[in-house]
Amino acid sequence: LGKIPLVIGMPVMISQNFDVNVGIVNGCTGKLKSIRFSVDTDGDHHATSCVIDTPSTLGKPLPHLEAHQSVVLPDTVDMSF
Repeated sequence: LGKIPLVIGMPVMISQNFDVNVGIVNGCTGKLKSIRFSVDTDGDHHATSCVIDTPSTLGKPLPHLEAHQSVVLPDTVDMSF
């Protein structure tokens, strides 16, 4: 209980302002593109970062990302799923 499976392509919403000038803000919606995770000693997977495709964002993406893709990190924005 209390866990939601992450599925590539699922809709997501940013819940905190991260980069207002680029448009990564509270309420920004998109789709989950990829997930990076760590595995603990019990074999449980824990998300460490995700790439989301957010059509409303502006500006140049980070290297190796396509236009309108952004990285979400647990220590910079709320990563509640």
